[in-house]
This record gives sequence, C-alpha cells and structure tokens, in this order.
Amino acid sequence: MRFNLLSSLVVGLAGAVAVFYPSISAALAGFALSFASNITHNLLFLVRRFVALEQSMVALERVKEYSELKRESPEFMEPRPDASWPQNGHIKCEDLVIRYAPELPNVLHHLSFEVQPGEKIGILGRTGSGKSTLALSFFRFVEATEGRIVIDGIDISTIGLTDLRSKITIIPQDPMILSGTLRSTLDVFGEYEDADIVDVPEETPETINANVFRNLDSPVSEGGDNFSTGEKQLLCMARAILKRSKVLVMDEATASVDYATDELISKTIRQEFASSTILTIAHRLRTVIDYDRVVLLDEGRIVEFDRPATLLADSDSRFYSLCKAAGRKEFYVLKRLAGA
Repeated sequence: MRFNLLSSLVVGLAGAVAVFYPSISAALAGFALSFASNITHNLLFLVRRFVALEQSMVALERVKEYSELKRESPEFMEPRPDASWPQNGHIKCEDLVIRYAPELPNVLHHLSFEVQPGEKIGILGRTGSGKSTLALSFFRFVEATEGRIVIDGIDISTIGLTDLRSKITIIPQDPMILSGTLRSTLDVFGEYEDADIVDVPEETPETINANVFRNLDSPVSEGGDNFSTGEKQLLCMARAILKRSKVLVMDEATASVDYATDELISKTIRQEFASSTILTIAHRLRTVIDYDRVVLLDEGRIVEFDRPATLLADSDSRFYSLCKAAGRKEFYVLKRLAGA
C-alpha cells in the first residue's frame, strides 16, 4: 500500500509539472509520465532484491556458525567396551558440573549420587531445575565440565558416542518418528527379526491398536503424522522394549497421554524393565510415587534424594510440600501409593 501511494505521488507530481509548465511539450510530458508509471515495478523489484540479499546473508551467517561449532567426540574410542556392556546398570555420578558455554553459569552444580542396579529413580523439579540437562548428560549431548558419570565401572567420557548411545535407551518427551514403514520405525538399524517385532505389541499397553503392528509394512508418514501423539509415545516405548537396554531414561514420556494410559505405561515399564535401571523425569507425581527413590532438583542442585515414603513421612521435606500442593484428595492417593 505504501509503495502504491508513493508511486501515485510520483506520477501525480510528474503530471502536475507537465500541466503547470507550458514549456513542456506533449511528447516530453507523455515520455515523463510513462517512466513515472513504472516506478511501482522498480520499487518492488528493489525491495525483492534487498530481501533476497538479506536472506543470503542469513544463510551465510548460519554456515559460518555451523562451521565454528565444536565437533562431537569420536564415534568409537579404543579400548571399546564389551559388547554386553552395561551388564548391571549401576550408575554413579561424581561431582558432576555442566554448563553450556564457558561464559555461561553452571546448569548443574556438583551433583553426586549413586543408583544401584535395577533401581527405579524418579527425577523431579520445577522448570529450569536441570532435569533434562541431567538426562542429556548421560548421552553426552552436553559434555561434563567437571566430574564424571560412571556406568558399570566405565567412565562414559572414555568411550565413543556410538558405543554409548547404542547401549542406553531414552523415551523422550517429543517422540522422534521417521518416515518409512512400521518395521523401520521400530527397528531403525535392521537388527531384529520380524517375529521379535510382532511380539512387541503384546507387551505394550492395550490402549494402542495392536492390529497396526501386524503389518510391518504399514506406512509411517513424516514425523508420524498419521499417528496421534499418544500413539507415537507408545511406539517409542515399543522401540525401547524391543531394545531392552539395562539403562532406560524417560524424559516426561507420558506427558501427552491421560492418567489411565500413564498408569498402563508405568505398569508395562515396570514389568518389561524389571531388571533394568530406570531414570524417569516426570511431571506427574503418580508416575514416580512408587519408585525406589526420587531425586528432587532445585537450580541444578540435589535438595532431596530418598524413598518417597520416607520423604512423605517428613512434613518439612520439599517432596512433602510438592505432594501437598497437588490437592488434599491427590495427596492421600499419593501417600497410599507410596505406602507411607
């Protein structure tokens, strides 16, 4: 609209000059008006070229930014861990400090805790307390600034990323579904037989349509758009069951499902991963209330780490206050589930 108004103004001025100056011939006036009428096209062309230049500079800026990114650690490092690692799922965090850049403050402050093989640990805390950062540190998406994480006696910083990430399973909050078939979604690297994949639906909650699994050639669209969010979460859980890792990390994996499905998923996880170590980041207290222990994070520090029943027995604990804030009825349900 502004360009049209500006063009109209220029054409109007050219016409006014041609009218009020008798010395201008009709041919010259027509010539001037003809050129003035093209100013709209010229202005729009100028703006389009400027926008294209701006976009090209943004692309150049991104190339420069990515070219200066620090490279990840090697995929494989010698000596490589045993093929059966981790056998037990024992986790030890020693004075772990993480920050995303040298000039930024610490996200995690000197975390030290130990998880016994087969323990189910719930990780709680408000937004920004460092829960997801702690989960990412187990896969070395963020490297430890200080301290270390030891799994079954091996410092994870001393092994390659492929060896590490292929041995630990995560069920993320936002499920990652690639386009292809159901077979390629559940078995990304083609490591399992079709019979093993077909058996997985019998172990997943009944809320998902098991008939979908019967045809492993069923199409899966980009991002899994032909599945609901809850079904995509369940597909990720089926993929984890197929892998059966000794260490399982769940990052608010039940955030997109209702309470009934949440309980079914939790029950399935406890059954199928009974001998595995599970670290669950949860926003629903019911999800982790019957776990062996819970970790309560605040501003990147561990403020409480104990059995839910023990923490609920202490009215001064933060976990007690957290459960109390859920409401009176929910508080009594949580106490009952925790056995307090």
